[in-house]
Amino acid sequence: MITSDADTIAAIATAAGAGGVGIIRLSGPRAIEIAAATLGLAPMALDRTVRLGWLRDLEGTLVDQVLAFAMRAPASFTGEDVAELQGHGGTHNLGKLLACVVERGARVAEPGEFTRRAVANGKLDLLRAEALLEVIHAGSERAWRLAQANLSGRLGLEIAAIERSALALLAEVEGWIDFPEQDLDPSSDAWITTEIESLRAGCARLAEGFRHGRAVHKGLTVALVGPVNVGKSSLLNALVGSERALVAAQPGTTRDWLEVTDVWDGVTVTVVDTAGTRGEGDPTDDALEQRGIALGAARVSSADVVVVVNDGAAAWDDGARFAERVLVVKSKGDLAGDPRGALVTSATTGQGLAELKGRVLAIAGVADREGSEQPFVTTARQQALAAAARDAFAAATAARVERCPPEVVAIELRTAAQALAQLRGVEVGDRVLDELFARFCIGK
Repeated sequence: MITSDADTIAAIATAAGAGGVGIIRLSGPRAIEIAAATLGLAPMALDRTVRLGWLRDLEGTLVDQVLAFAMRAPASFTGEDVAELQGHGGTHNLGKLLACVVERGARVAEPGEFTRRAVANGKLDLLRAEALLEVIHAGSERAWRLAQANLSGRLGLEIAAIERSALALLAEVEGWIDFPEQDLDPSSDAWITTEIESLRAGCARLAEGFRHGRAVHKGLTVALVGPVNVGKSSLLNALVGSERALVAAQPGTTRDWLEVTDVWDGVTVTVVDTAGTRGEGDPTDDALEQRGIALGAARVSSADVVVVVNDGAAAWDDGARFAERVLVVKSKGDLAGDPRGALVTSATTGQGLAELKGRVLAIAGVADREGSEQPFVTTARQQALAAAARDAFAAATAARVERCPPEVVAIELRTAAQALAQLRGVEVGDRVLDELFARFCIGK
């Protein structure tokens, strides 16, 4: 993304398609001048008071009746002069309004450029910018609450507090290095080690909470696997509360994987019903069914949680190949069959369905987090930097325990502080910013 703060940018700031109202947003040094000119006003006539007027193109042709107002720097979202023109919705009408401001000197904004300017001008830190994107794309109540909490700055405040403590410790250690003549004994200050360990634990909690943050924000995929006719399709229908998968006594009804999206305890969950597998004594010559089994196996490989379904009649599958992401269930709980200690469920009576959902969320690291007041990291970038700070604090603790020179401890504390600064967006390169804001819509 190549941008210049000297440019005045403009974009349609509302969703595409038909609608009652559509907004054109401008930001930059000429934003108010250009917006006022479309209404035939002097720039000083446009302020926070909403004005009603007819917008005209350069030839004087009436385009649309709009509401207009302006916010002068630095009291705006971007920290620059900002103007908004609120006209009628519709793709064609908004295209005409945008053209009127572009022909007067604005340029069409790049994706996320308004928010990027807000970050550059100190109106948002990078964590809040990422949270803003998550608010826009929140797919559930729980995802929205987490995104709004991070947008409020709660996550940034916790990280900033850890960073401040790290810098204070670094100053203390560097004091030993700069003033060795005072015969200070760094190894005698046990509180330093205790404080470093506390900071390590804080960063570890943030890094480990990523599973929860990612699951809530992006949702979970749960795959149902097992032999033919063990009740996978019936279980899917029961879990989502509607008949989405065909159920029949004939083996191999599900030829391809089928997925249905539902919300469990405020988390978006995609349940995938896969084609039933067959044992060595029950092969299939049906090429279509064989292909469905192969496609299902590929889909299962990317699932967050795998529910292995047994009915107690077919050969038992313990799901060991799926390691820690597996939940083994005994289906058809209203019928006979040894559950072998597995969770017993019944699509007919509803037995075990609520517990199944709870266990799935627990395996994904979600179930015990509802109502927590702790902030969570939600992106891979955030998790990697929190883990880097955690590891640097751990290395600093090890250096203290091994009575290494204070210079070694200082290096690790400085590394941790730098990772935390990058996490907040204080020390990040253009590549990181480009990757983030490219995911925004053009008008944000």
